[in-house]
Amino acid sequence: MVKKAKTLRVGVVGLGMGKHHVKAFQACTGCEVVAVCDTDARRLKAYAGEQKIDKTFADAQAMFDAGLADAVSIATPNFTHHPLTMAALEAGLHVLCEKPMALNAKQAQEMADTAVKRKRKLAIHFNHRMTPVARTIARYAQDGRLGEIYFARTVWHRRRGIPRGASGWFLQRKTAGGGCLIDLGVHILDGVLFPLGYPKITSVSGQTYNRFGKVDVPDGKMDVDDFVVAQLRCESGAVINVEVSWASHHEHPEQMILALYGTEGGIVRRTENYQDAPLEIHHRDGANLATTRLLTLDSGASVQQDFVDAIAKDREPVCSAAHGLATMQIIDAIYESSRTGRQVELA
Repeated sequence: MVKKAKTLRVGVVGLGMGKHHVKAFQACTGCEVVAVCDTDARRLKAYAGEQKIDKTFADAQAMFDAGLADAVSIATPNFTHHPLTMAALEAGLHVLCEKPMALNAKQAQEMADTAVKRKRKLAIHFNHRMTPVARTIARYAQDGRLGEIYFARTVWHRRRGIPRGASGWFLQRKTAGGGCLIDLGVHILDGVLFPLGYPKITSVSGQTYNRFGKVDVPDGKMDVDDFVVAQLRCESGAVINVEVSWASHHEHPEQMILALYGTEGGIVRRTENYQDAPLEIHHRDGANLATTRLLTLDSGASVQQDFVDAIAKDREPVCSAAHGLATMQIIDAIYESSRTGRQVELA
């Protein structure tokens, strides 16, 4: 007789971004959303009723202690990621945490260490990495068809995209950890590092700017970056250039670029206003240079489905805590380089 797999019971904390987590978990196999938590009583009641979720909590710790869930998704403001994840892990729960993993690398390290100590799974919500186009780029980079990748460029620019609302926490370093770099930059850092196999970064040089805070924020209370440029040097000698902005005099309202250059070929992704151009491979065809457009892309599990499967199979999640920690270490180094005007060496 085949033993039936246990259905993972999931709770979701925070019903802003958390609504997307609920929807994604509901589309998964092997789990069910059994409880939701939010400090906004009206939003909590309305959403739980709409989704027919019986168990609701105004306090996350109460949810953790209730014994209703096996795993929780933390989809709350940045400054709560560390304390809520730590509390959930200590309560014996597996955790899927929104990005950025924490406010800084020190907090991220403590979260990762605690997950190991408590023998729980900790995943980071790098949802951009799990899209078909990102999966296809990673496959081409990792199967050797591009040869040795020696240069990469990753870009996410917005013409005018400083976040509004969210009670202002997005715009303060003490509550957000940073600005566009920690908000958008964490995605594109993961997006370039994953296809490269998360290489060891030996040095970081970066510069941050706040040029539009006093212009675009009514009360001027914004002490985080709205434009960042950085260069990362890998142990292999490869170099990664990073550009990210919330606000800039850019030619497009929104643009993303990921380009990987190897000895056997290059791959380029261009996205304008969330519309992907065909993915292109540039390579040699005898004595000529050729371009191949990839119209069929890879598919695969969502972050949530992979998290559920990782728990069931007792393996590391694809979007692992180690990757979340690595991005935080790089982000810390970029901020430190900008502050000191010097290159930062990473151990």
